[in-house]
Amino acid sequence: MKHILSWIKTGCLLIAWIVAGAHSATAQTSVEPAAVTFAGWLDKAGTATAETVQDQATWESFTGWSSWGYGREALWLRISVPASTQADAAPHILIVRPPYLDRLTFFDAATGAVRHAGDYLPPHEEALGSVLFTFEVPERTESRDVFLKLNSTSTRLVHLSLMPYGEALSLIRSVEWVTGAVLLLSLVFWVWSVVQWSVSKDAVTATFAIMQLIVTVWGFGMLGFARVTVGDFFSSGTLSLLNSIASAFMVACVIWFFSLVLREYCARRWMLRILQIGAVLALASSLYHFTGSGHLALKLLNSMVPLLLIWTILSLWVAEPSKAKSPPIPKMLMLAYLCFYSTLNVIPTLTHLGLIPESRFLFFGNISSLVANGLVMLIILNVRQRRFKAQHETTAKQLMLQQEQARLDRQYLDEQRQLLAMLAHEMKTPLANLRIWMEAGPKGRPVMERAIVDMDRVIERCVHAGQLSDRSLYPRNEWLDAAELTQRVLAASRQHGRVIANIPDVCAVHTDAQMLSIVLSNVLENAFKYSPPESPITLELVPNASEDTEPGWRWTVENVVGSAGFPEADKVFDKYYRSPAAQRKSGSGLGLFLVKSLLELMRGHVIYTPLDDRVRFEVWVPCDTLKTNKA
Repeated sequence: MKHILSWIKTGCLLIAWIVAGAHSATAQTSVEPAAVTFAGWLDKAGTATAETVQDQATWESFTGWSSWGYGREALWLRISVPASTQADAAPHILIVRPPYLDRLTFFDAATGAVRHAGDYLPPHEEALGSVLFTFEVPERTESRDVFLKLNSTSTRLVHLSLMPYGEALSLIRSVEWVTGAVLLLSLVFWVWSVVQWSVSKDAVTATFAIMQLIVTVWGFGMLGFARVTVGDFFSSGTLSLLNSIASAFMVACVIWFFSLVLREYCARRWMLRILQIGAVLALASSLYHFTGSGHLALKLLNSMVPLLLIWTILSLWVAEPSKAKSPPIPKMLMLAYLCFYSTLNVIPTLTHLGLIPESRFLFFGNISSLVANGLVMLIILNVRQRRFKAQHETTAKQLMLQQEQARLDRQYLDEQRQLLAMLAHEMKTPLANLRIWMEAGPKGRPVMERAIVDMDRVIERCVHAGQLSDRSLYPRNEWLDAAELTQRVLAASRQHGRVIANIPDVCAVHTDAQMLSIVLSNVLENAFKYSPPESPITLELVPNASEDTEPGWRWTVENVVGSAGFPEADKVFDKYYRSPAAQRKSGSGLGLFLVKSLLELMRGHVIYTPLDDRVRFEVWVPCDTLKTNKA
């Protein structure tokens, strides 16, 4: 929210600067010769000429901006020029605005001058060749009237200024700088929107880019820059036609864009549909230009603008944004902007229609609205893009979590299948032995006991593996004699006679006795199972420091490689791993997995080393696990 307010503050300052520049550019229009007066008259009969207009007209005096609405009738403007005390004084300049009028004909009977200007013609006959229409009015020792005849399909909104050459040039340059800055900002907003769209591929951003391009083209023509720069390349009337069609395209794109924005505020569909139909009708109004009724097309378009903008405000007013998917800009803030934007655009259209009094602010307010809309929409789309990016990142994280959960679920199911397969395989032989030796009576008791021990060991390993997976297995450390514990493990093993042991008398260690017993018994059982029968197995227990000089005890167990061969070093401690050649022997694939996992809980480790014809496993545990934990 802080970023939004900061951007809005910057935008308001920018708009205020443009409006202030526009007002300062027009403030000089009051510097008229004291006796200069302006008057206008509509020639509804269409019979007046420069010679007869003075006698036929019923003149209506005006100052500043004045509007006669839309129509085919010619508008005659009379400029009463006072006498000059110096016949050879520098000529004054008559400035006519706005810069999108179609045909202007200037008549000065005293000098016999007849000059032409307007969107229909390039600026060859204008005094200064600027974005504004200018005509030279020489000084005379007697007062006189000069006339302007205006024929325009666009609005007959007019402002006249008669100024000394230097002041006129200063005013024109100020207007060019201000309107040029507006046009440049509009172009910058368009470039930004294209860049944003190239990244986001978003329909709203794409519509904004199209809208901003058309707004920029419209401004280029309506502000007079097209006439000055490329007017020579168009035939008579073409530039005026293009400007009028651009107006229809601009209104249609603005309304369509707002209809897309209002979707994010959950505006009612039928109201949005009416907006979109209005946008299509605004675009279709340009067809009147090809029937020779351009003034009707523009009148219809300007009549639709207030209705469409009011409907846009109502659509947002009754909208109920979803709590689950809040819009990027708060509803009330967006509503306030729409009211501001609509005011800037509705008042000029009502002025063009001749429905409200004219004001100098209106024309420049309309121009400023181009910058306001571009800037505010830039802010909205930027905030919107950031929110969508955050939502996309959240969705991506959720997807990753779901994928990870699915992977864990698959892994769990795979482990369950492996566990059941292993249990089915490992229990089959002991159960078969039990069934056979039960019939043998007391003679089969040792074999039956051995089968029961084998089943109990398999079940015990499964239980320990499950506890490791659930992370519910923790060491219960106590001081014990590792040498004595090793001797007990050896005594409990079936083939302890094969073991050549080198064990010190006393080996004090602070660790979990049960875990250490499981580790040593599994390492020894692995050596018994995968070495040739009756081959010797060496067991050595020595004090040894780890790589970080931590004091501890190391058990080394070596055996000759049997028919199963060497296990793969990178898989030997994996859960359920058994080498292909070892599949013929009974085994759960959990023994060495438990060795590595339990040693990690005890802060120890195990190392597998294949030798020429032997296999070595080294088990290391710290002397004092408590000190290791504190460290």
